[in-house]
Amino acid sequence: MAEAAATTTGEAAAIVEVDVVVVGASFTGIELLHQLRRRAEGRGLRIALVDRAARHGYLPLVHERLCRRLAIDASDLETKASVDVDADARLWVGEVAAIDPAAKEVALADGRRLRGRFLVIAVGSILAPPPAIAGREHLRVYKLQGEQTAAGEALAGLLAGAGAGAEAPRITVIGGGISGVELAGELAHLARSRPEGWRAPRVTLVHGGARLLPGFAERVARRVHRHLQAQGVELLLGARVVEAEAGRLRLREAAGERWLDSEMSFWSGGIQPAPLLAELALPRTDAGWLAVGPTLQCFPTPIPSDPEVFAGGDAVRVIGGEGEWPTMQRAIECLWQAKVIARNILTLAAEPAGYPSGVPPLHPHRLRRDFFHGISLGARSLVVYGPLMLDVAAFGVWFRRFLMRQYFARYRPSGGR
Repeated sequence: MAEAAATTTGEAAAIVEVDVVVVGASFTGIELLHQLRRRAEGRGLRIALVDRAARHGYLPLVHERLCRRLAIDASDLETKASVDVDADARLWVGEVAAIDPAAKEVALADGRRLRGRFLVIAVGSILAPPPAIAGREHLRVYKLQGEQTAAGEALAGLLAGAGAGAEAPRITVIGGGISGVELAGELAHLARSRPEGWRAPRVTLVHGGARLLPGFAERVARRVHRHLQAQGVELLLGARVVEAEAGRLRLREAAGERWLDSEMSFWSGGIQPAPLLAELALPRTDAGWLAVGPTLQCFPTPIPSDPEVFAGGDAVRVIGGEGEWPTMQRAIECLWQAKVIARNILTLAAEPAGYPSGVPPLHPHRLRRDFFHGISLGARSLVVYGPLMLDVAAFGVWFRRFLMRQYFARYRPSGGR
């Protein structure tokens, strides 16, 4: 793929022309490349992926990465190396400065510019405390690659940074969804197994609801509650963080407000749209997510005003039928959506530009309301599907690592591209 031409100061950078520009190279983006290359008609397309990171940690096991039960090098996908081995594909590493959906053009902060016939937005989401929490900058987040690195280093410094006899530090996890309970369980597991020189923390989980895992069956929530308590996790339900300072949190509970000492606090209370989405001239939901139709097009009208702009993954909410579809916000859903986008791009790419015979019918995404969930809780793990639950101890940890290895193997050059 040709490089952008070098320019003098003040001169506009040359535009690199490709067939498909994909903004975001994590689960949806790299799977889209994989799906396009699986089909003969997709192997000749020139594809540019854009991302701020050249490698991506395996997000479903981020709790194990933070606590160093899982080695960082063993749980990173070398995304750029996986993409760039393809002669007609490239991962452009850099910050996105602007996206022009009408022109299918992406400008990077360093002046490089890309343009394609098709544009796909797959920027994911961000993990961020709401603005209502005063001092929210004191809460650790750990979704993006740089955030994971910083949080992991800070955690290592806290747990390895005191002499013998020092009181164990308190670490607080805020949020009782699946991410929160997994991180709390992993932190509690440090009492049984931890890197040399680390000490085990005291772990507190703060959740605003009356029970953990509000999206799961009641019996699953009860089992998770018992497992966390058995591993020493202090559970504060019906409590909300309203303010954060260095070393402490202010909680609002039924009995009033109080301060809780906490040497480190992790935000696991929910994701928000990436700020970039607010700058795009694309339809959005009231909550700020990209609104797409079942075909995952950003302009899904009967006669699309622009049929060649797609979006997928955490960044989108599908609108169709009776309204907004539920979303699992999980890696598997990103893979399913990438397959639909690839199929639809190839359908459109077979037609002349401008579609003189009309835009052909496209393949819709299928609504799946649930899928098997693995929930790691330190020394315990569960496999859950709806109200069904299997308590499998350490087997779930092994199996999820097996899935990670299969995922990485999928994108190796020998894996079928």
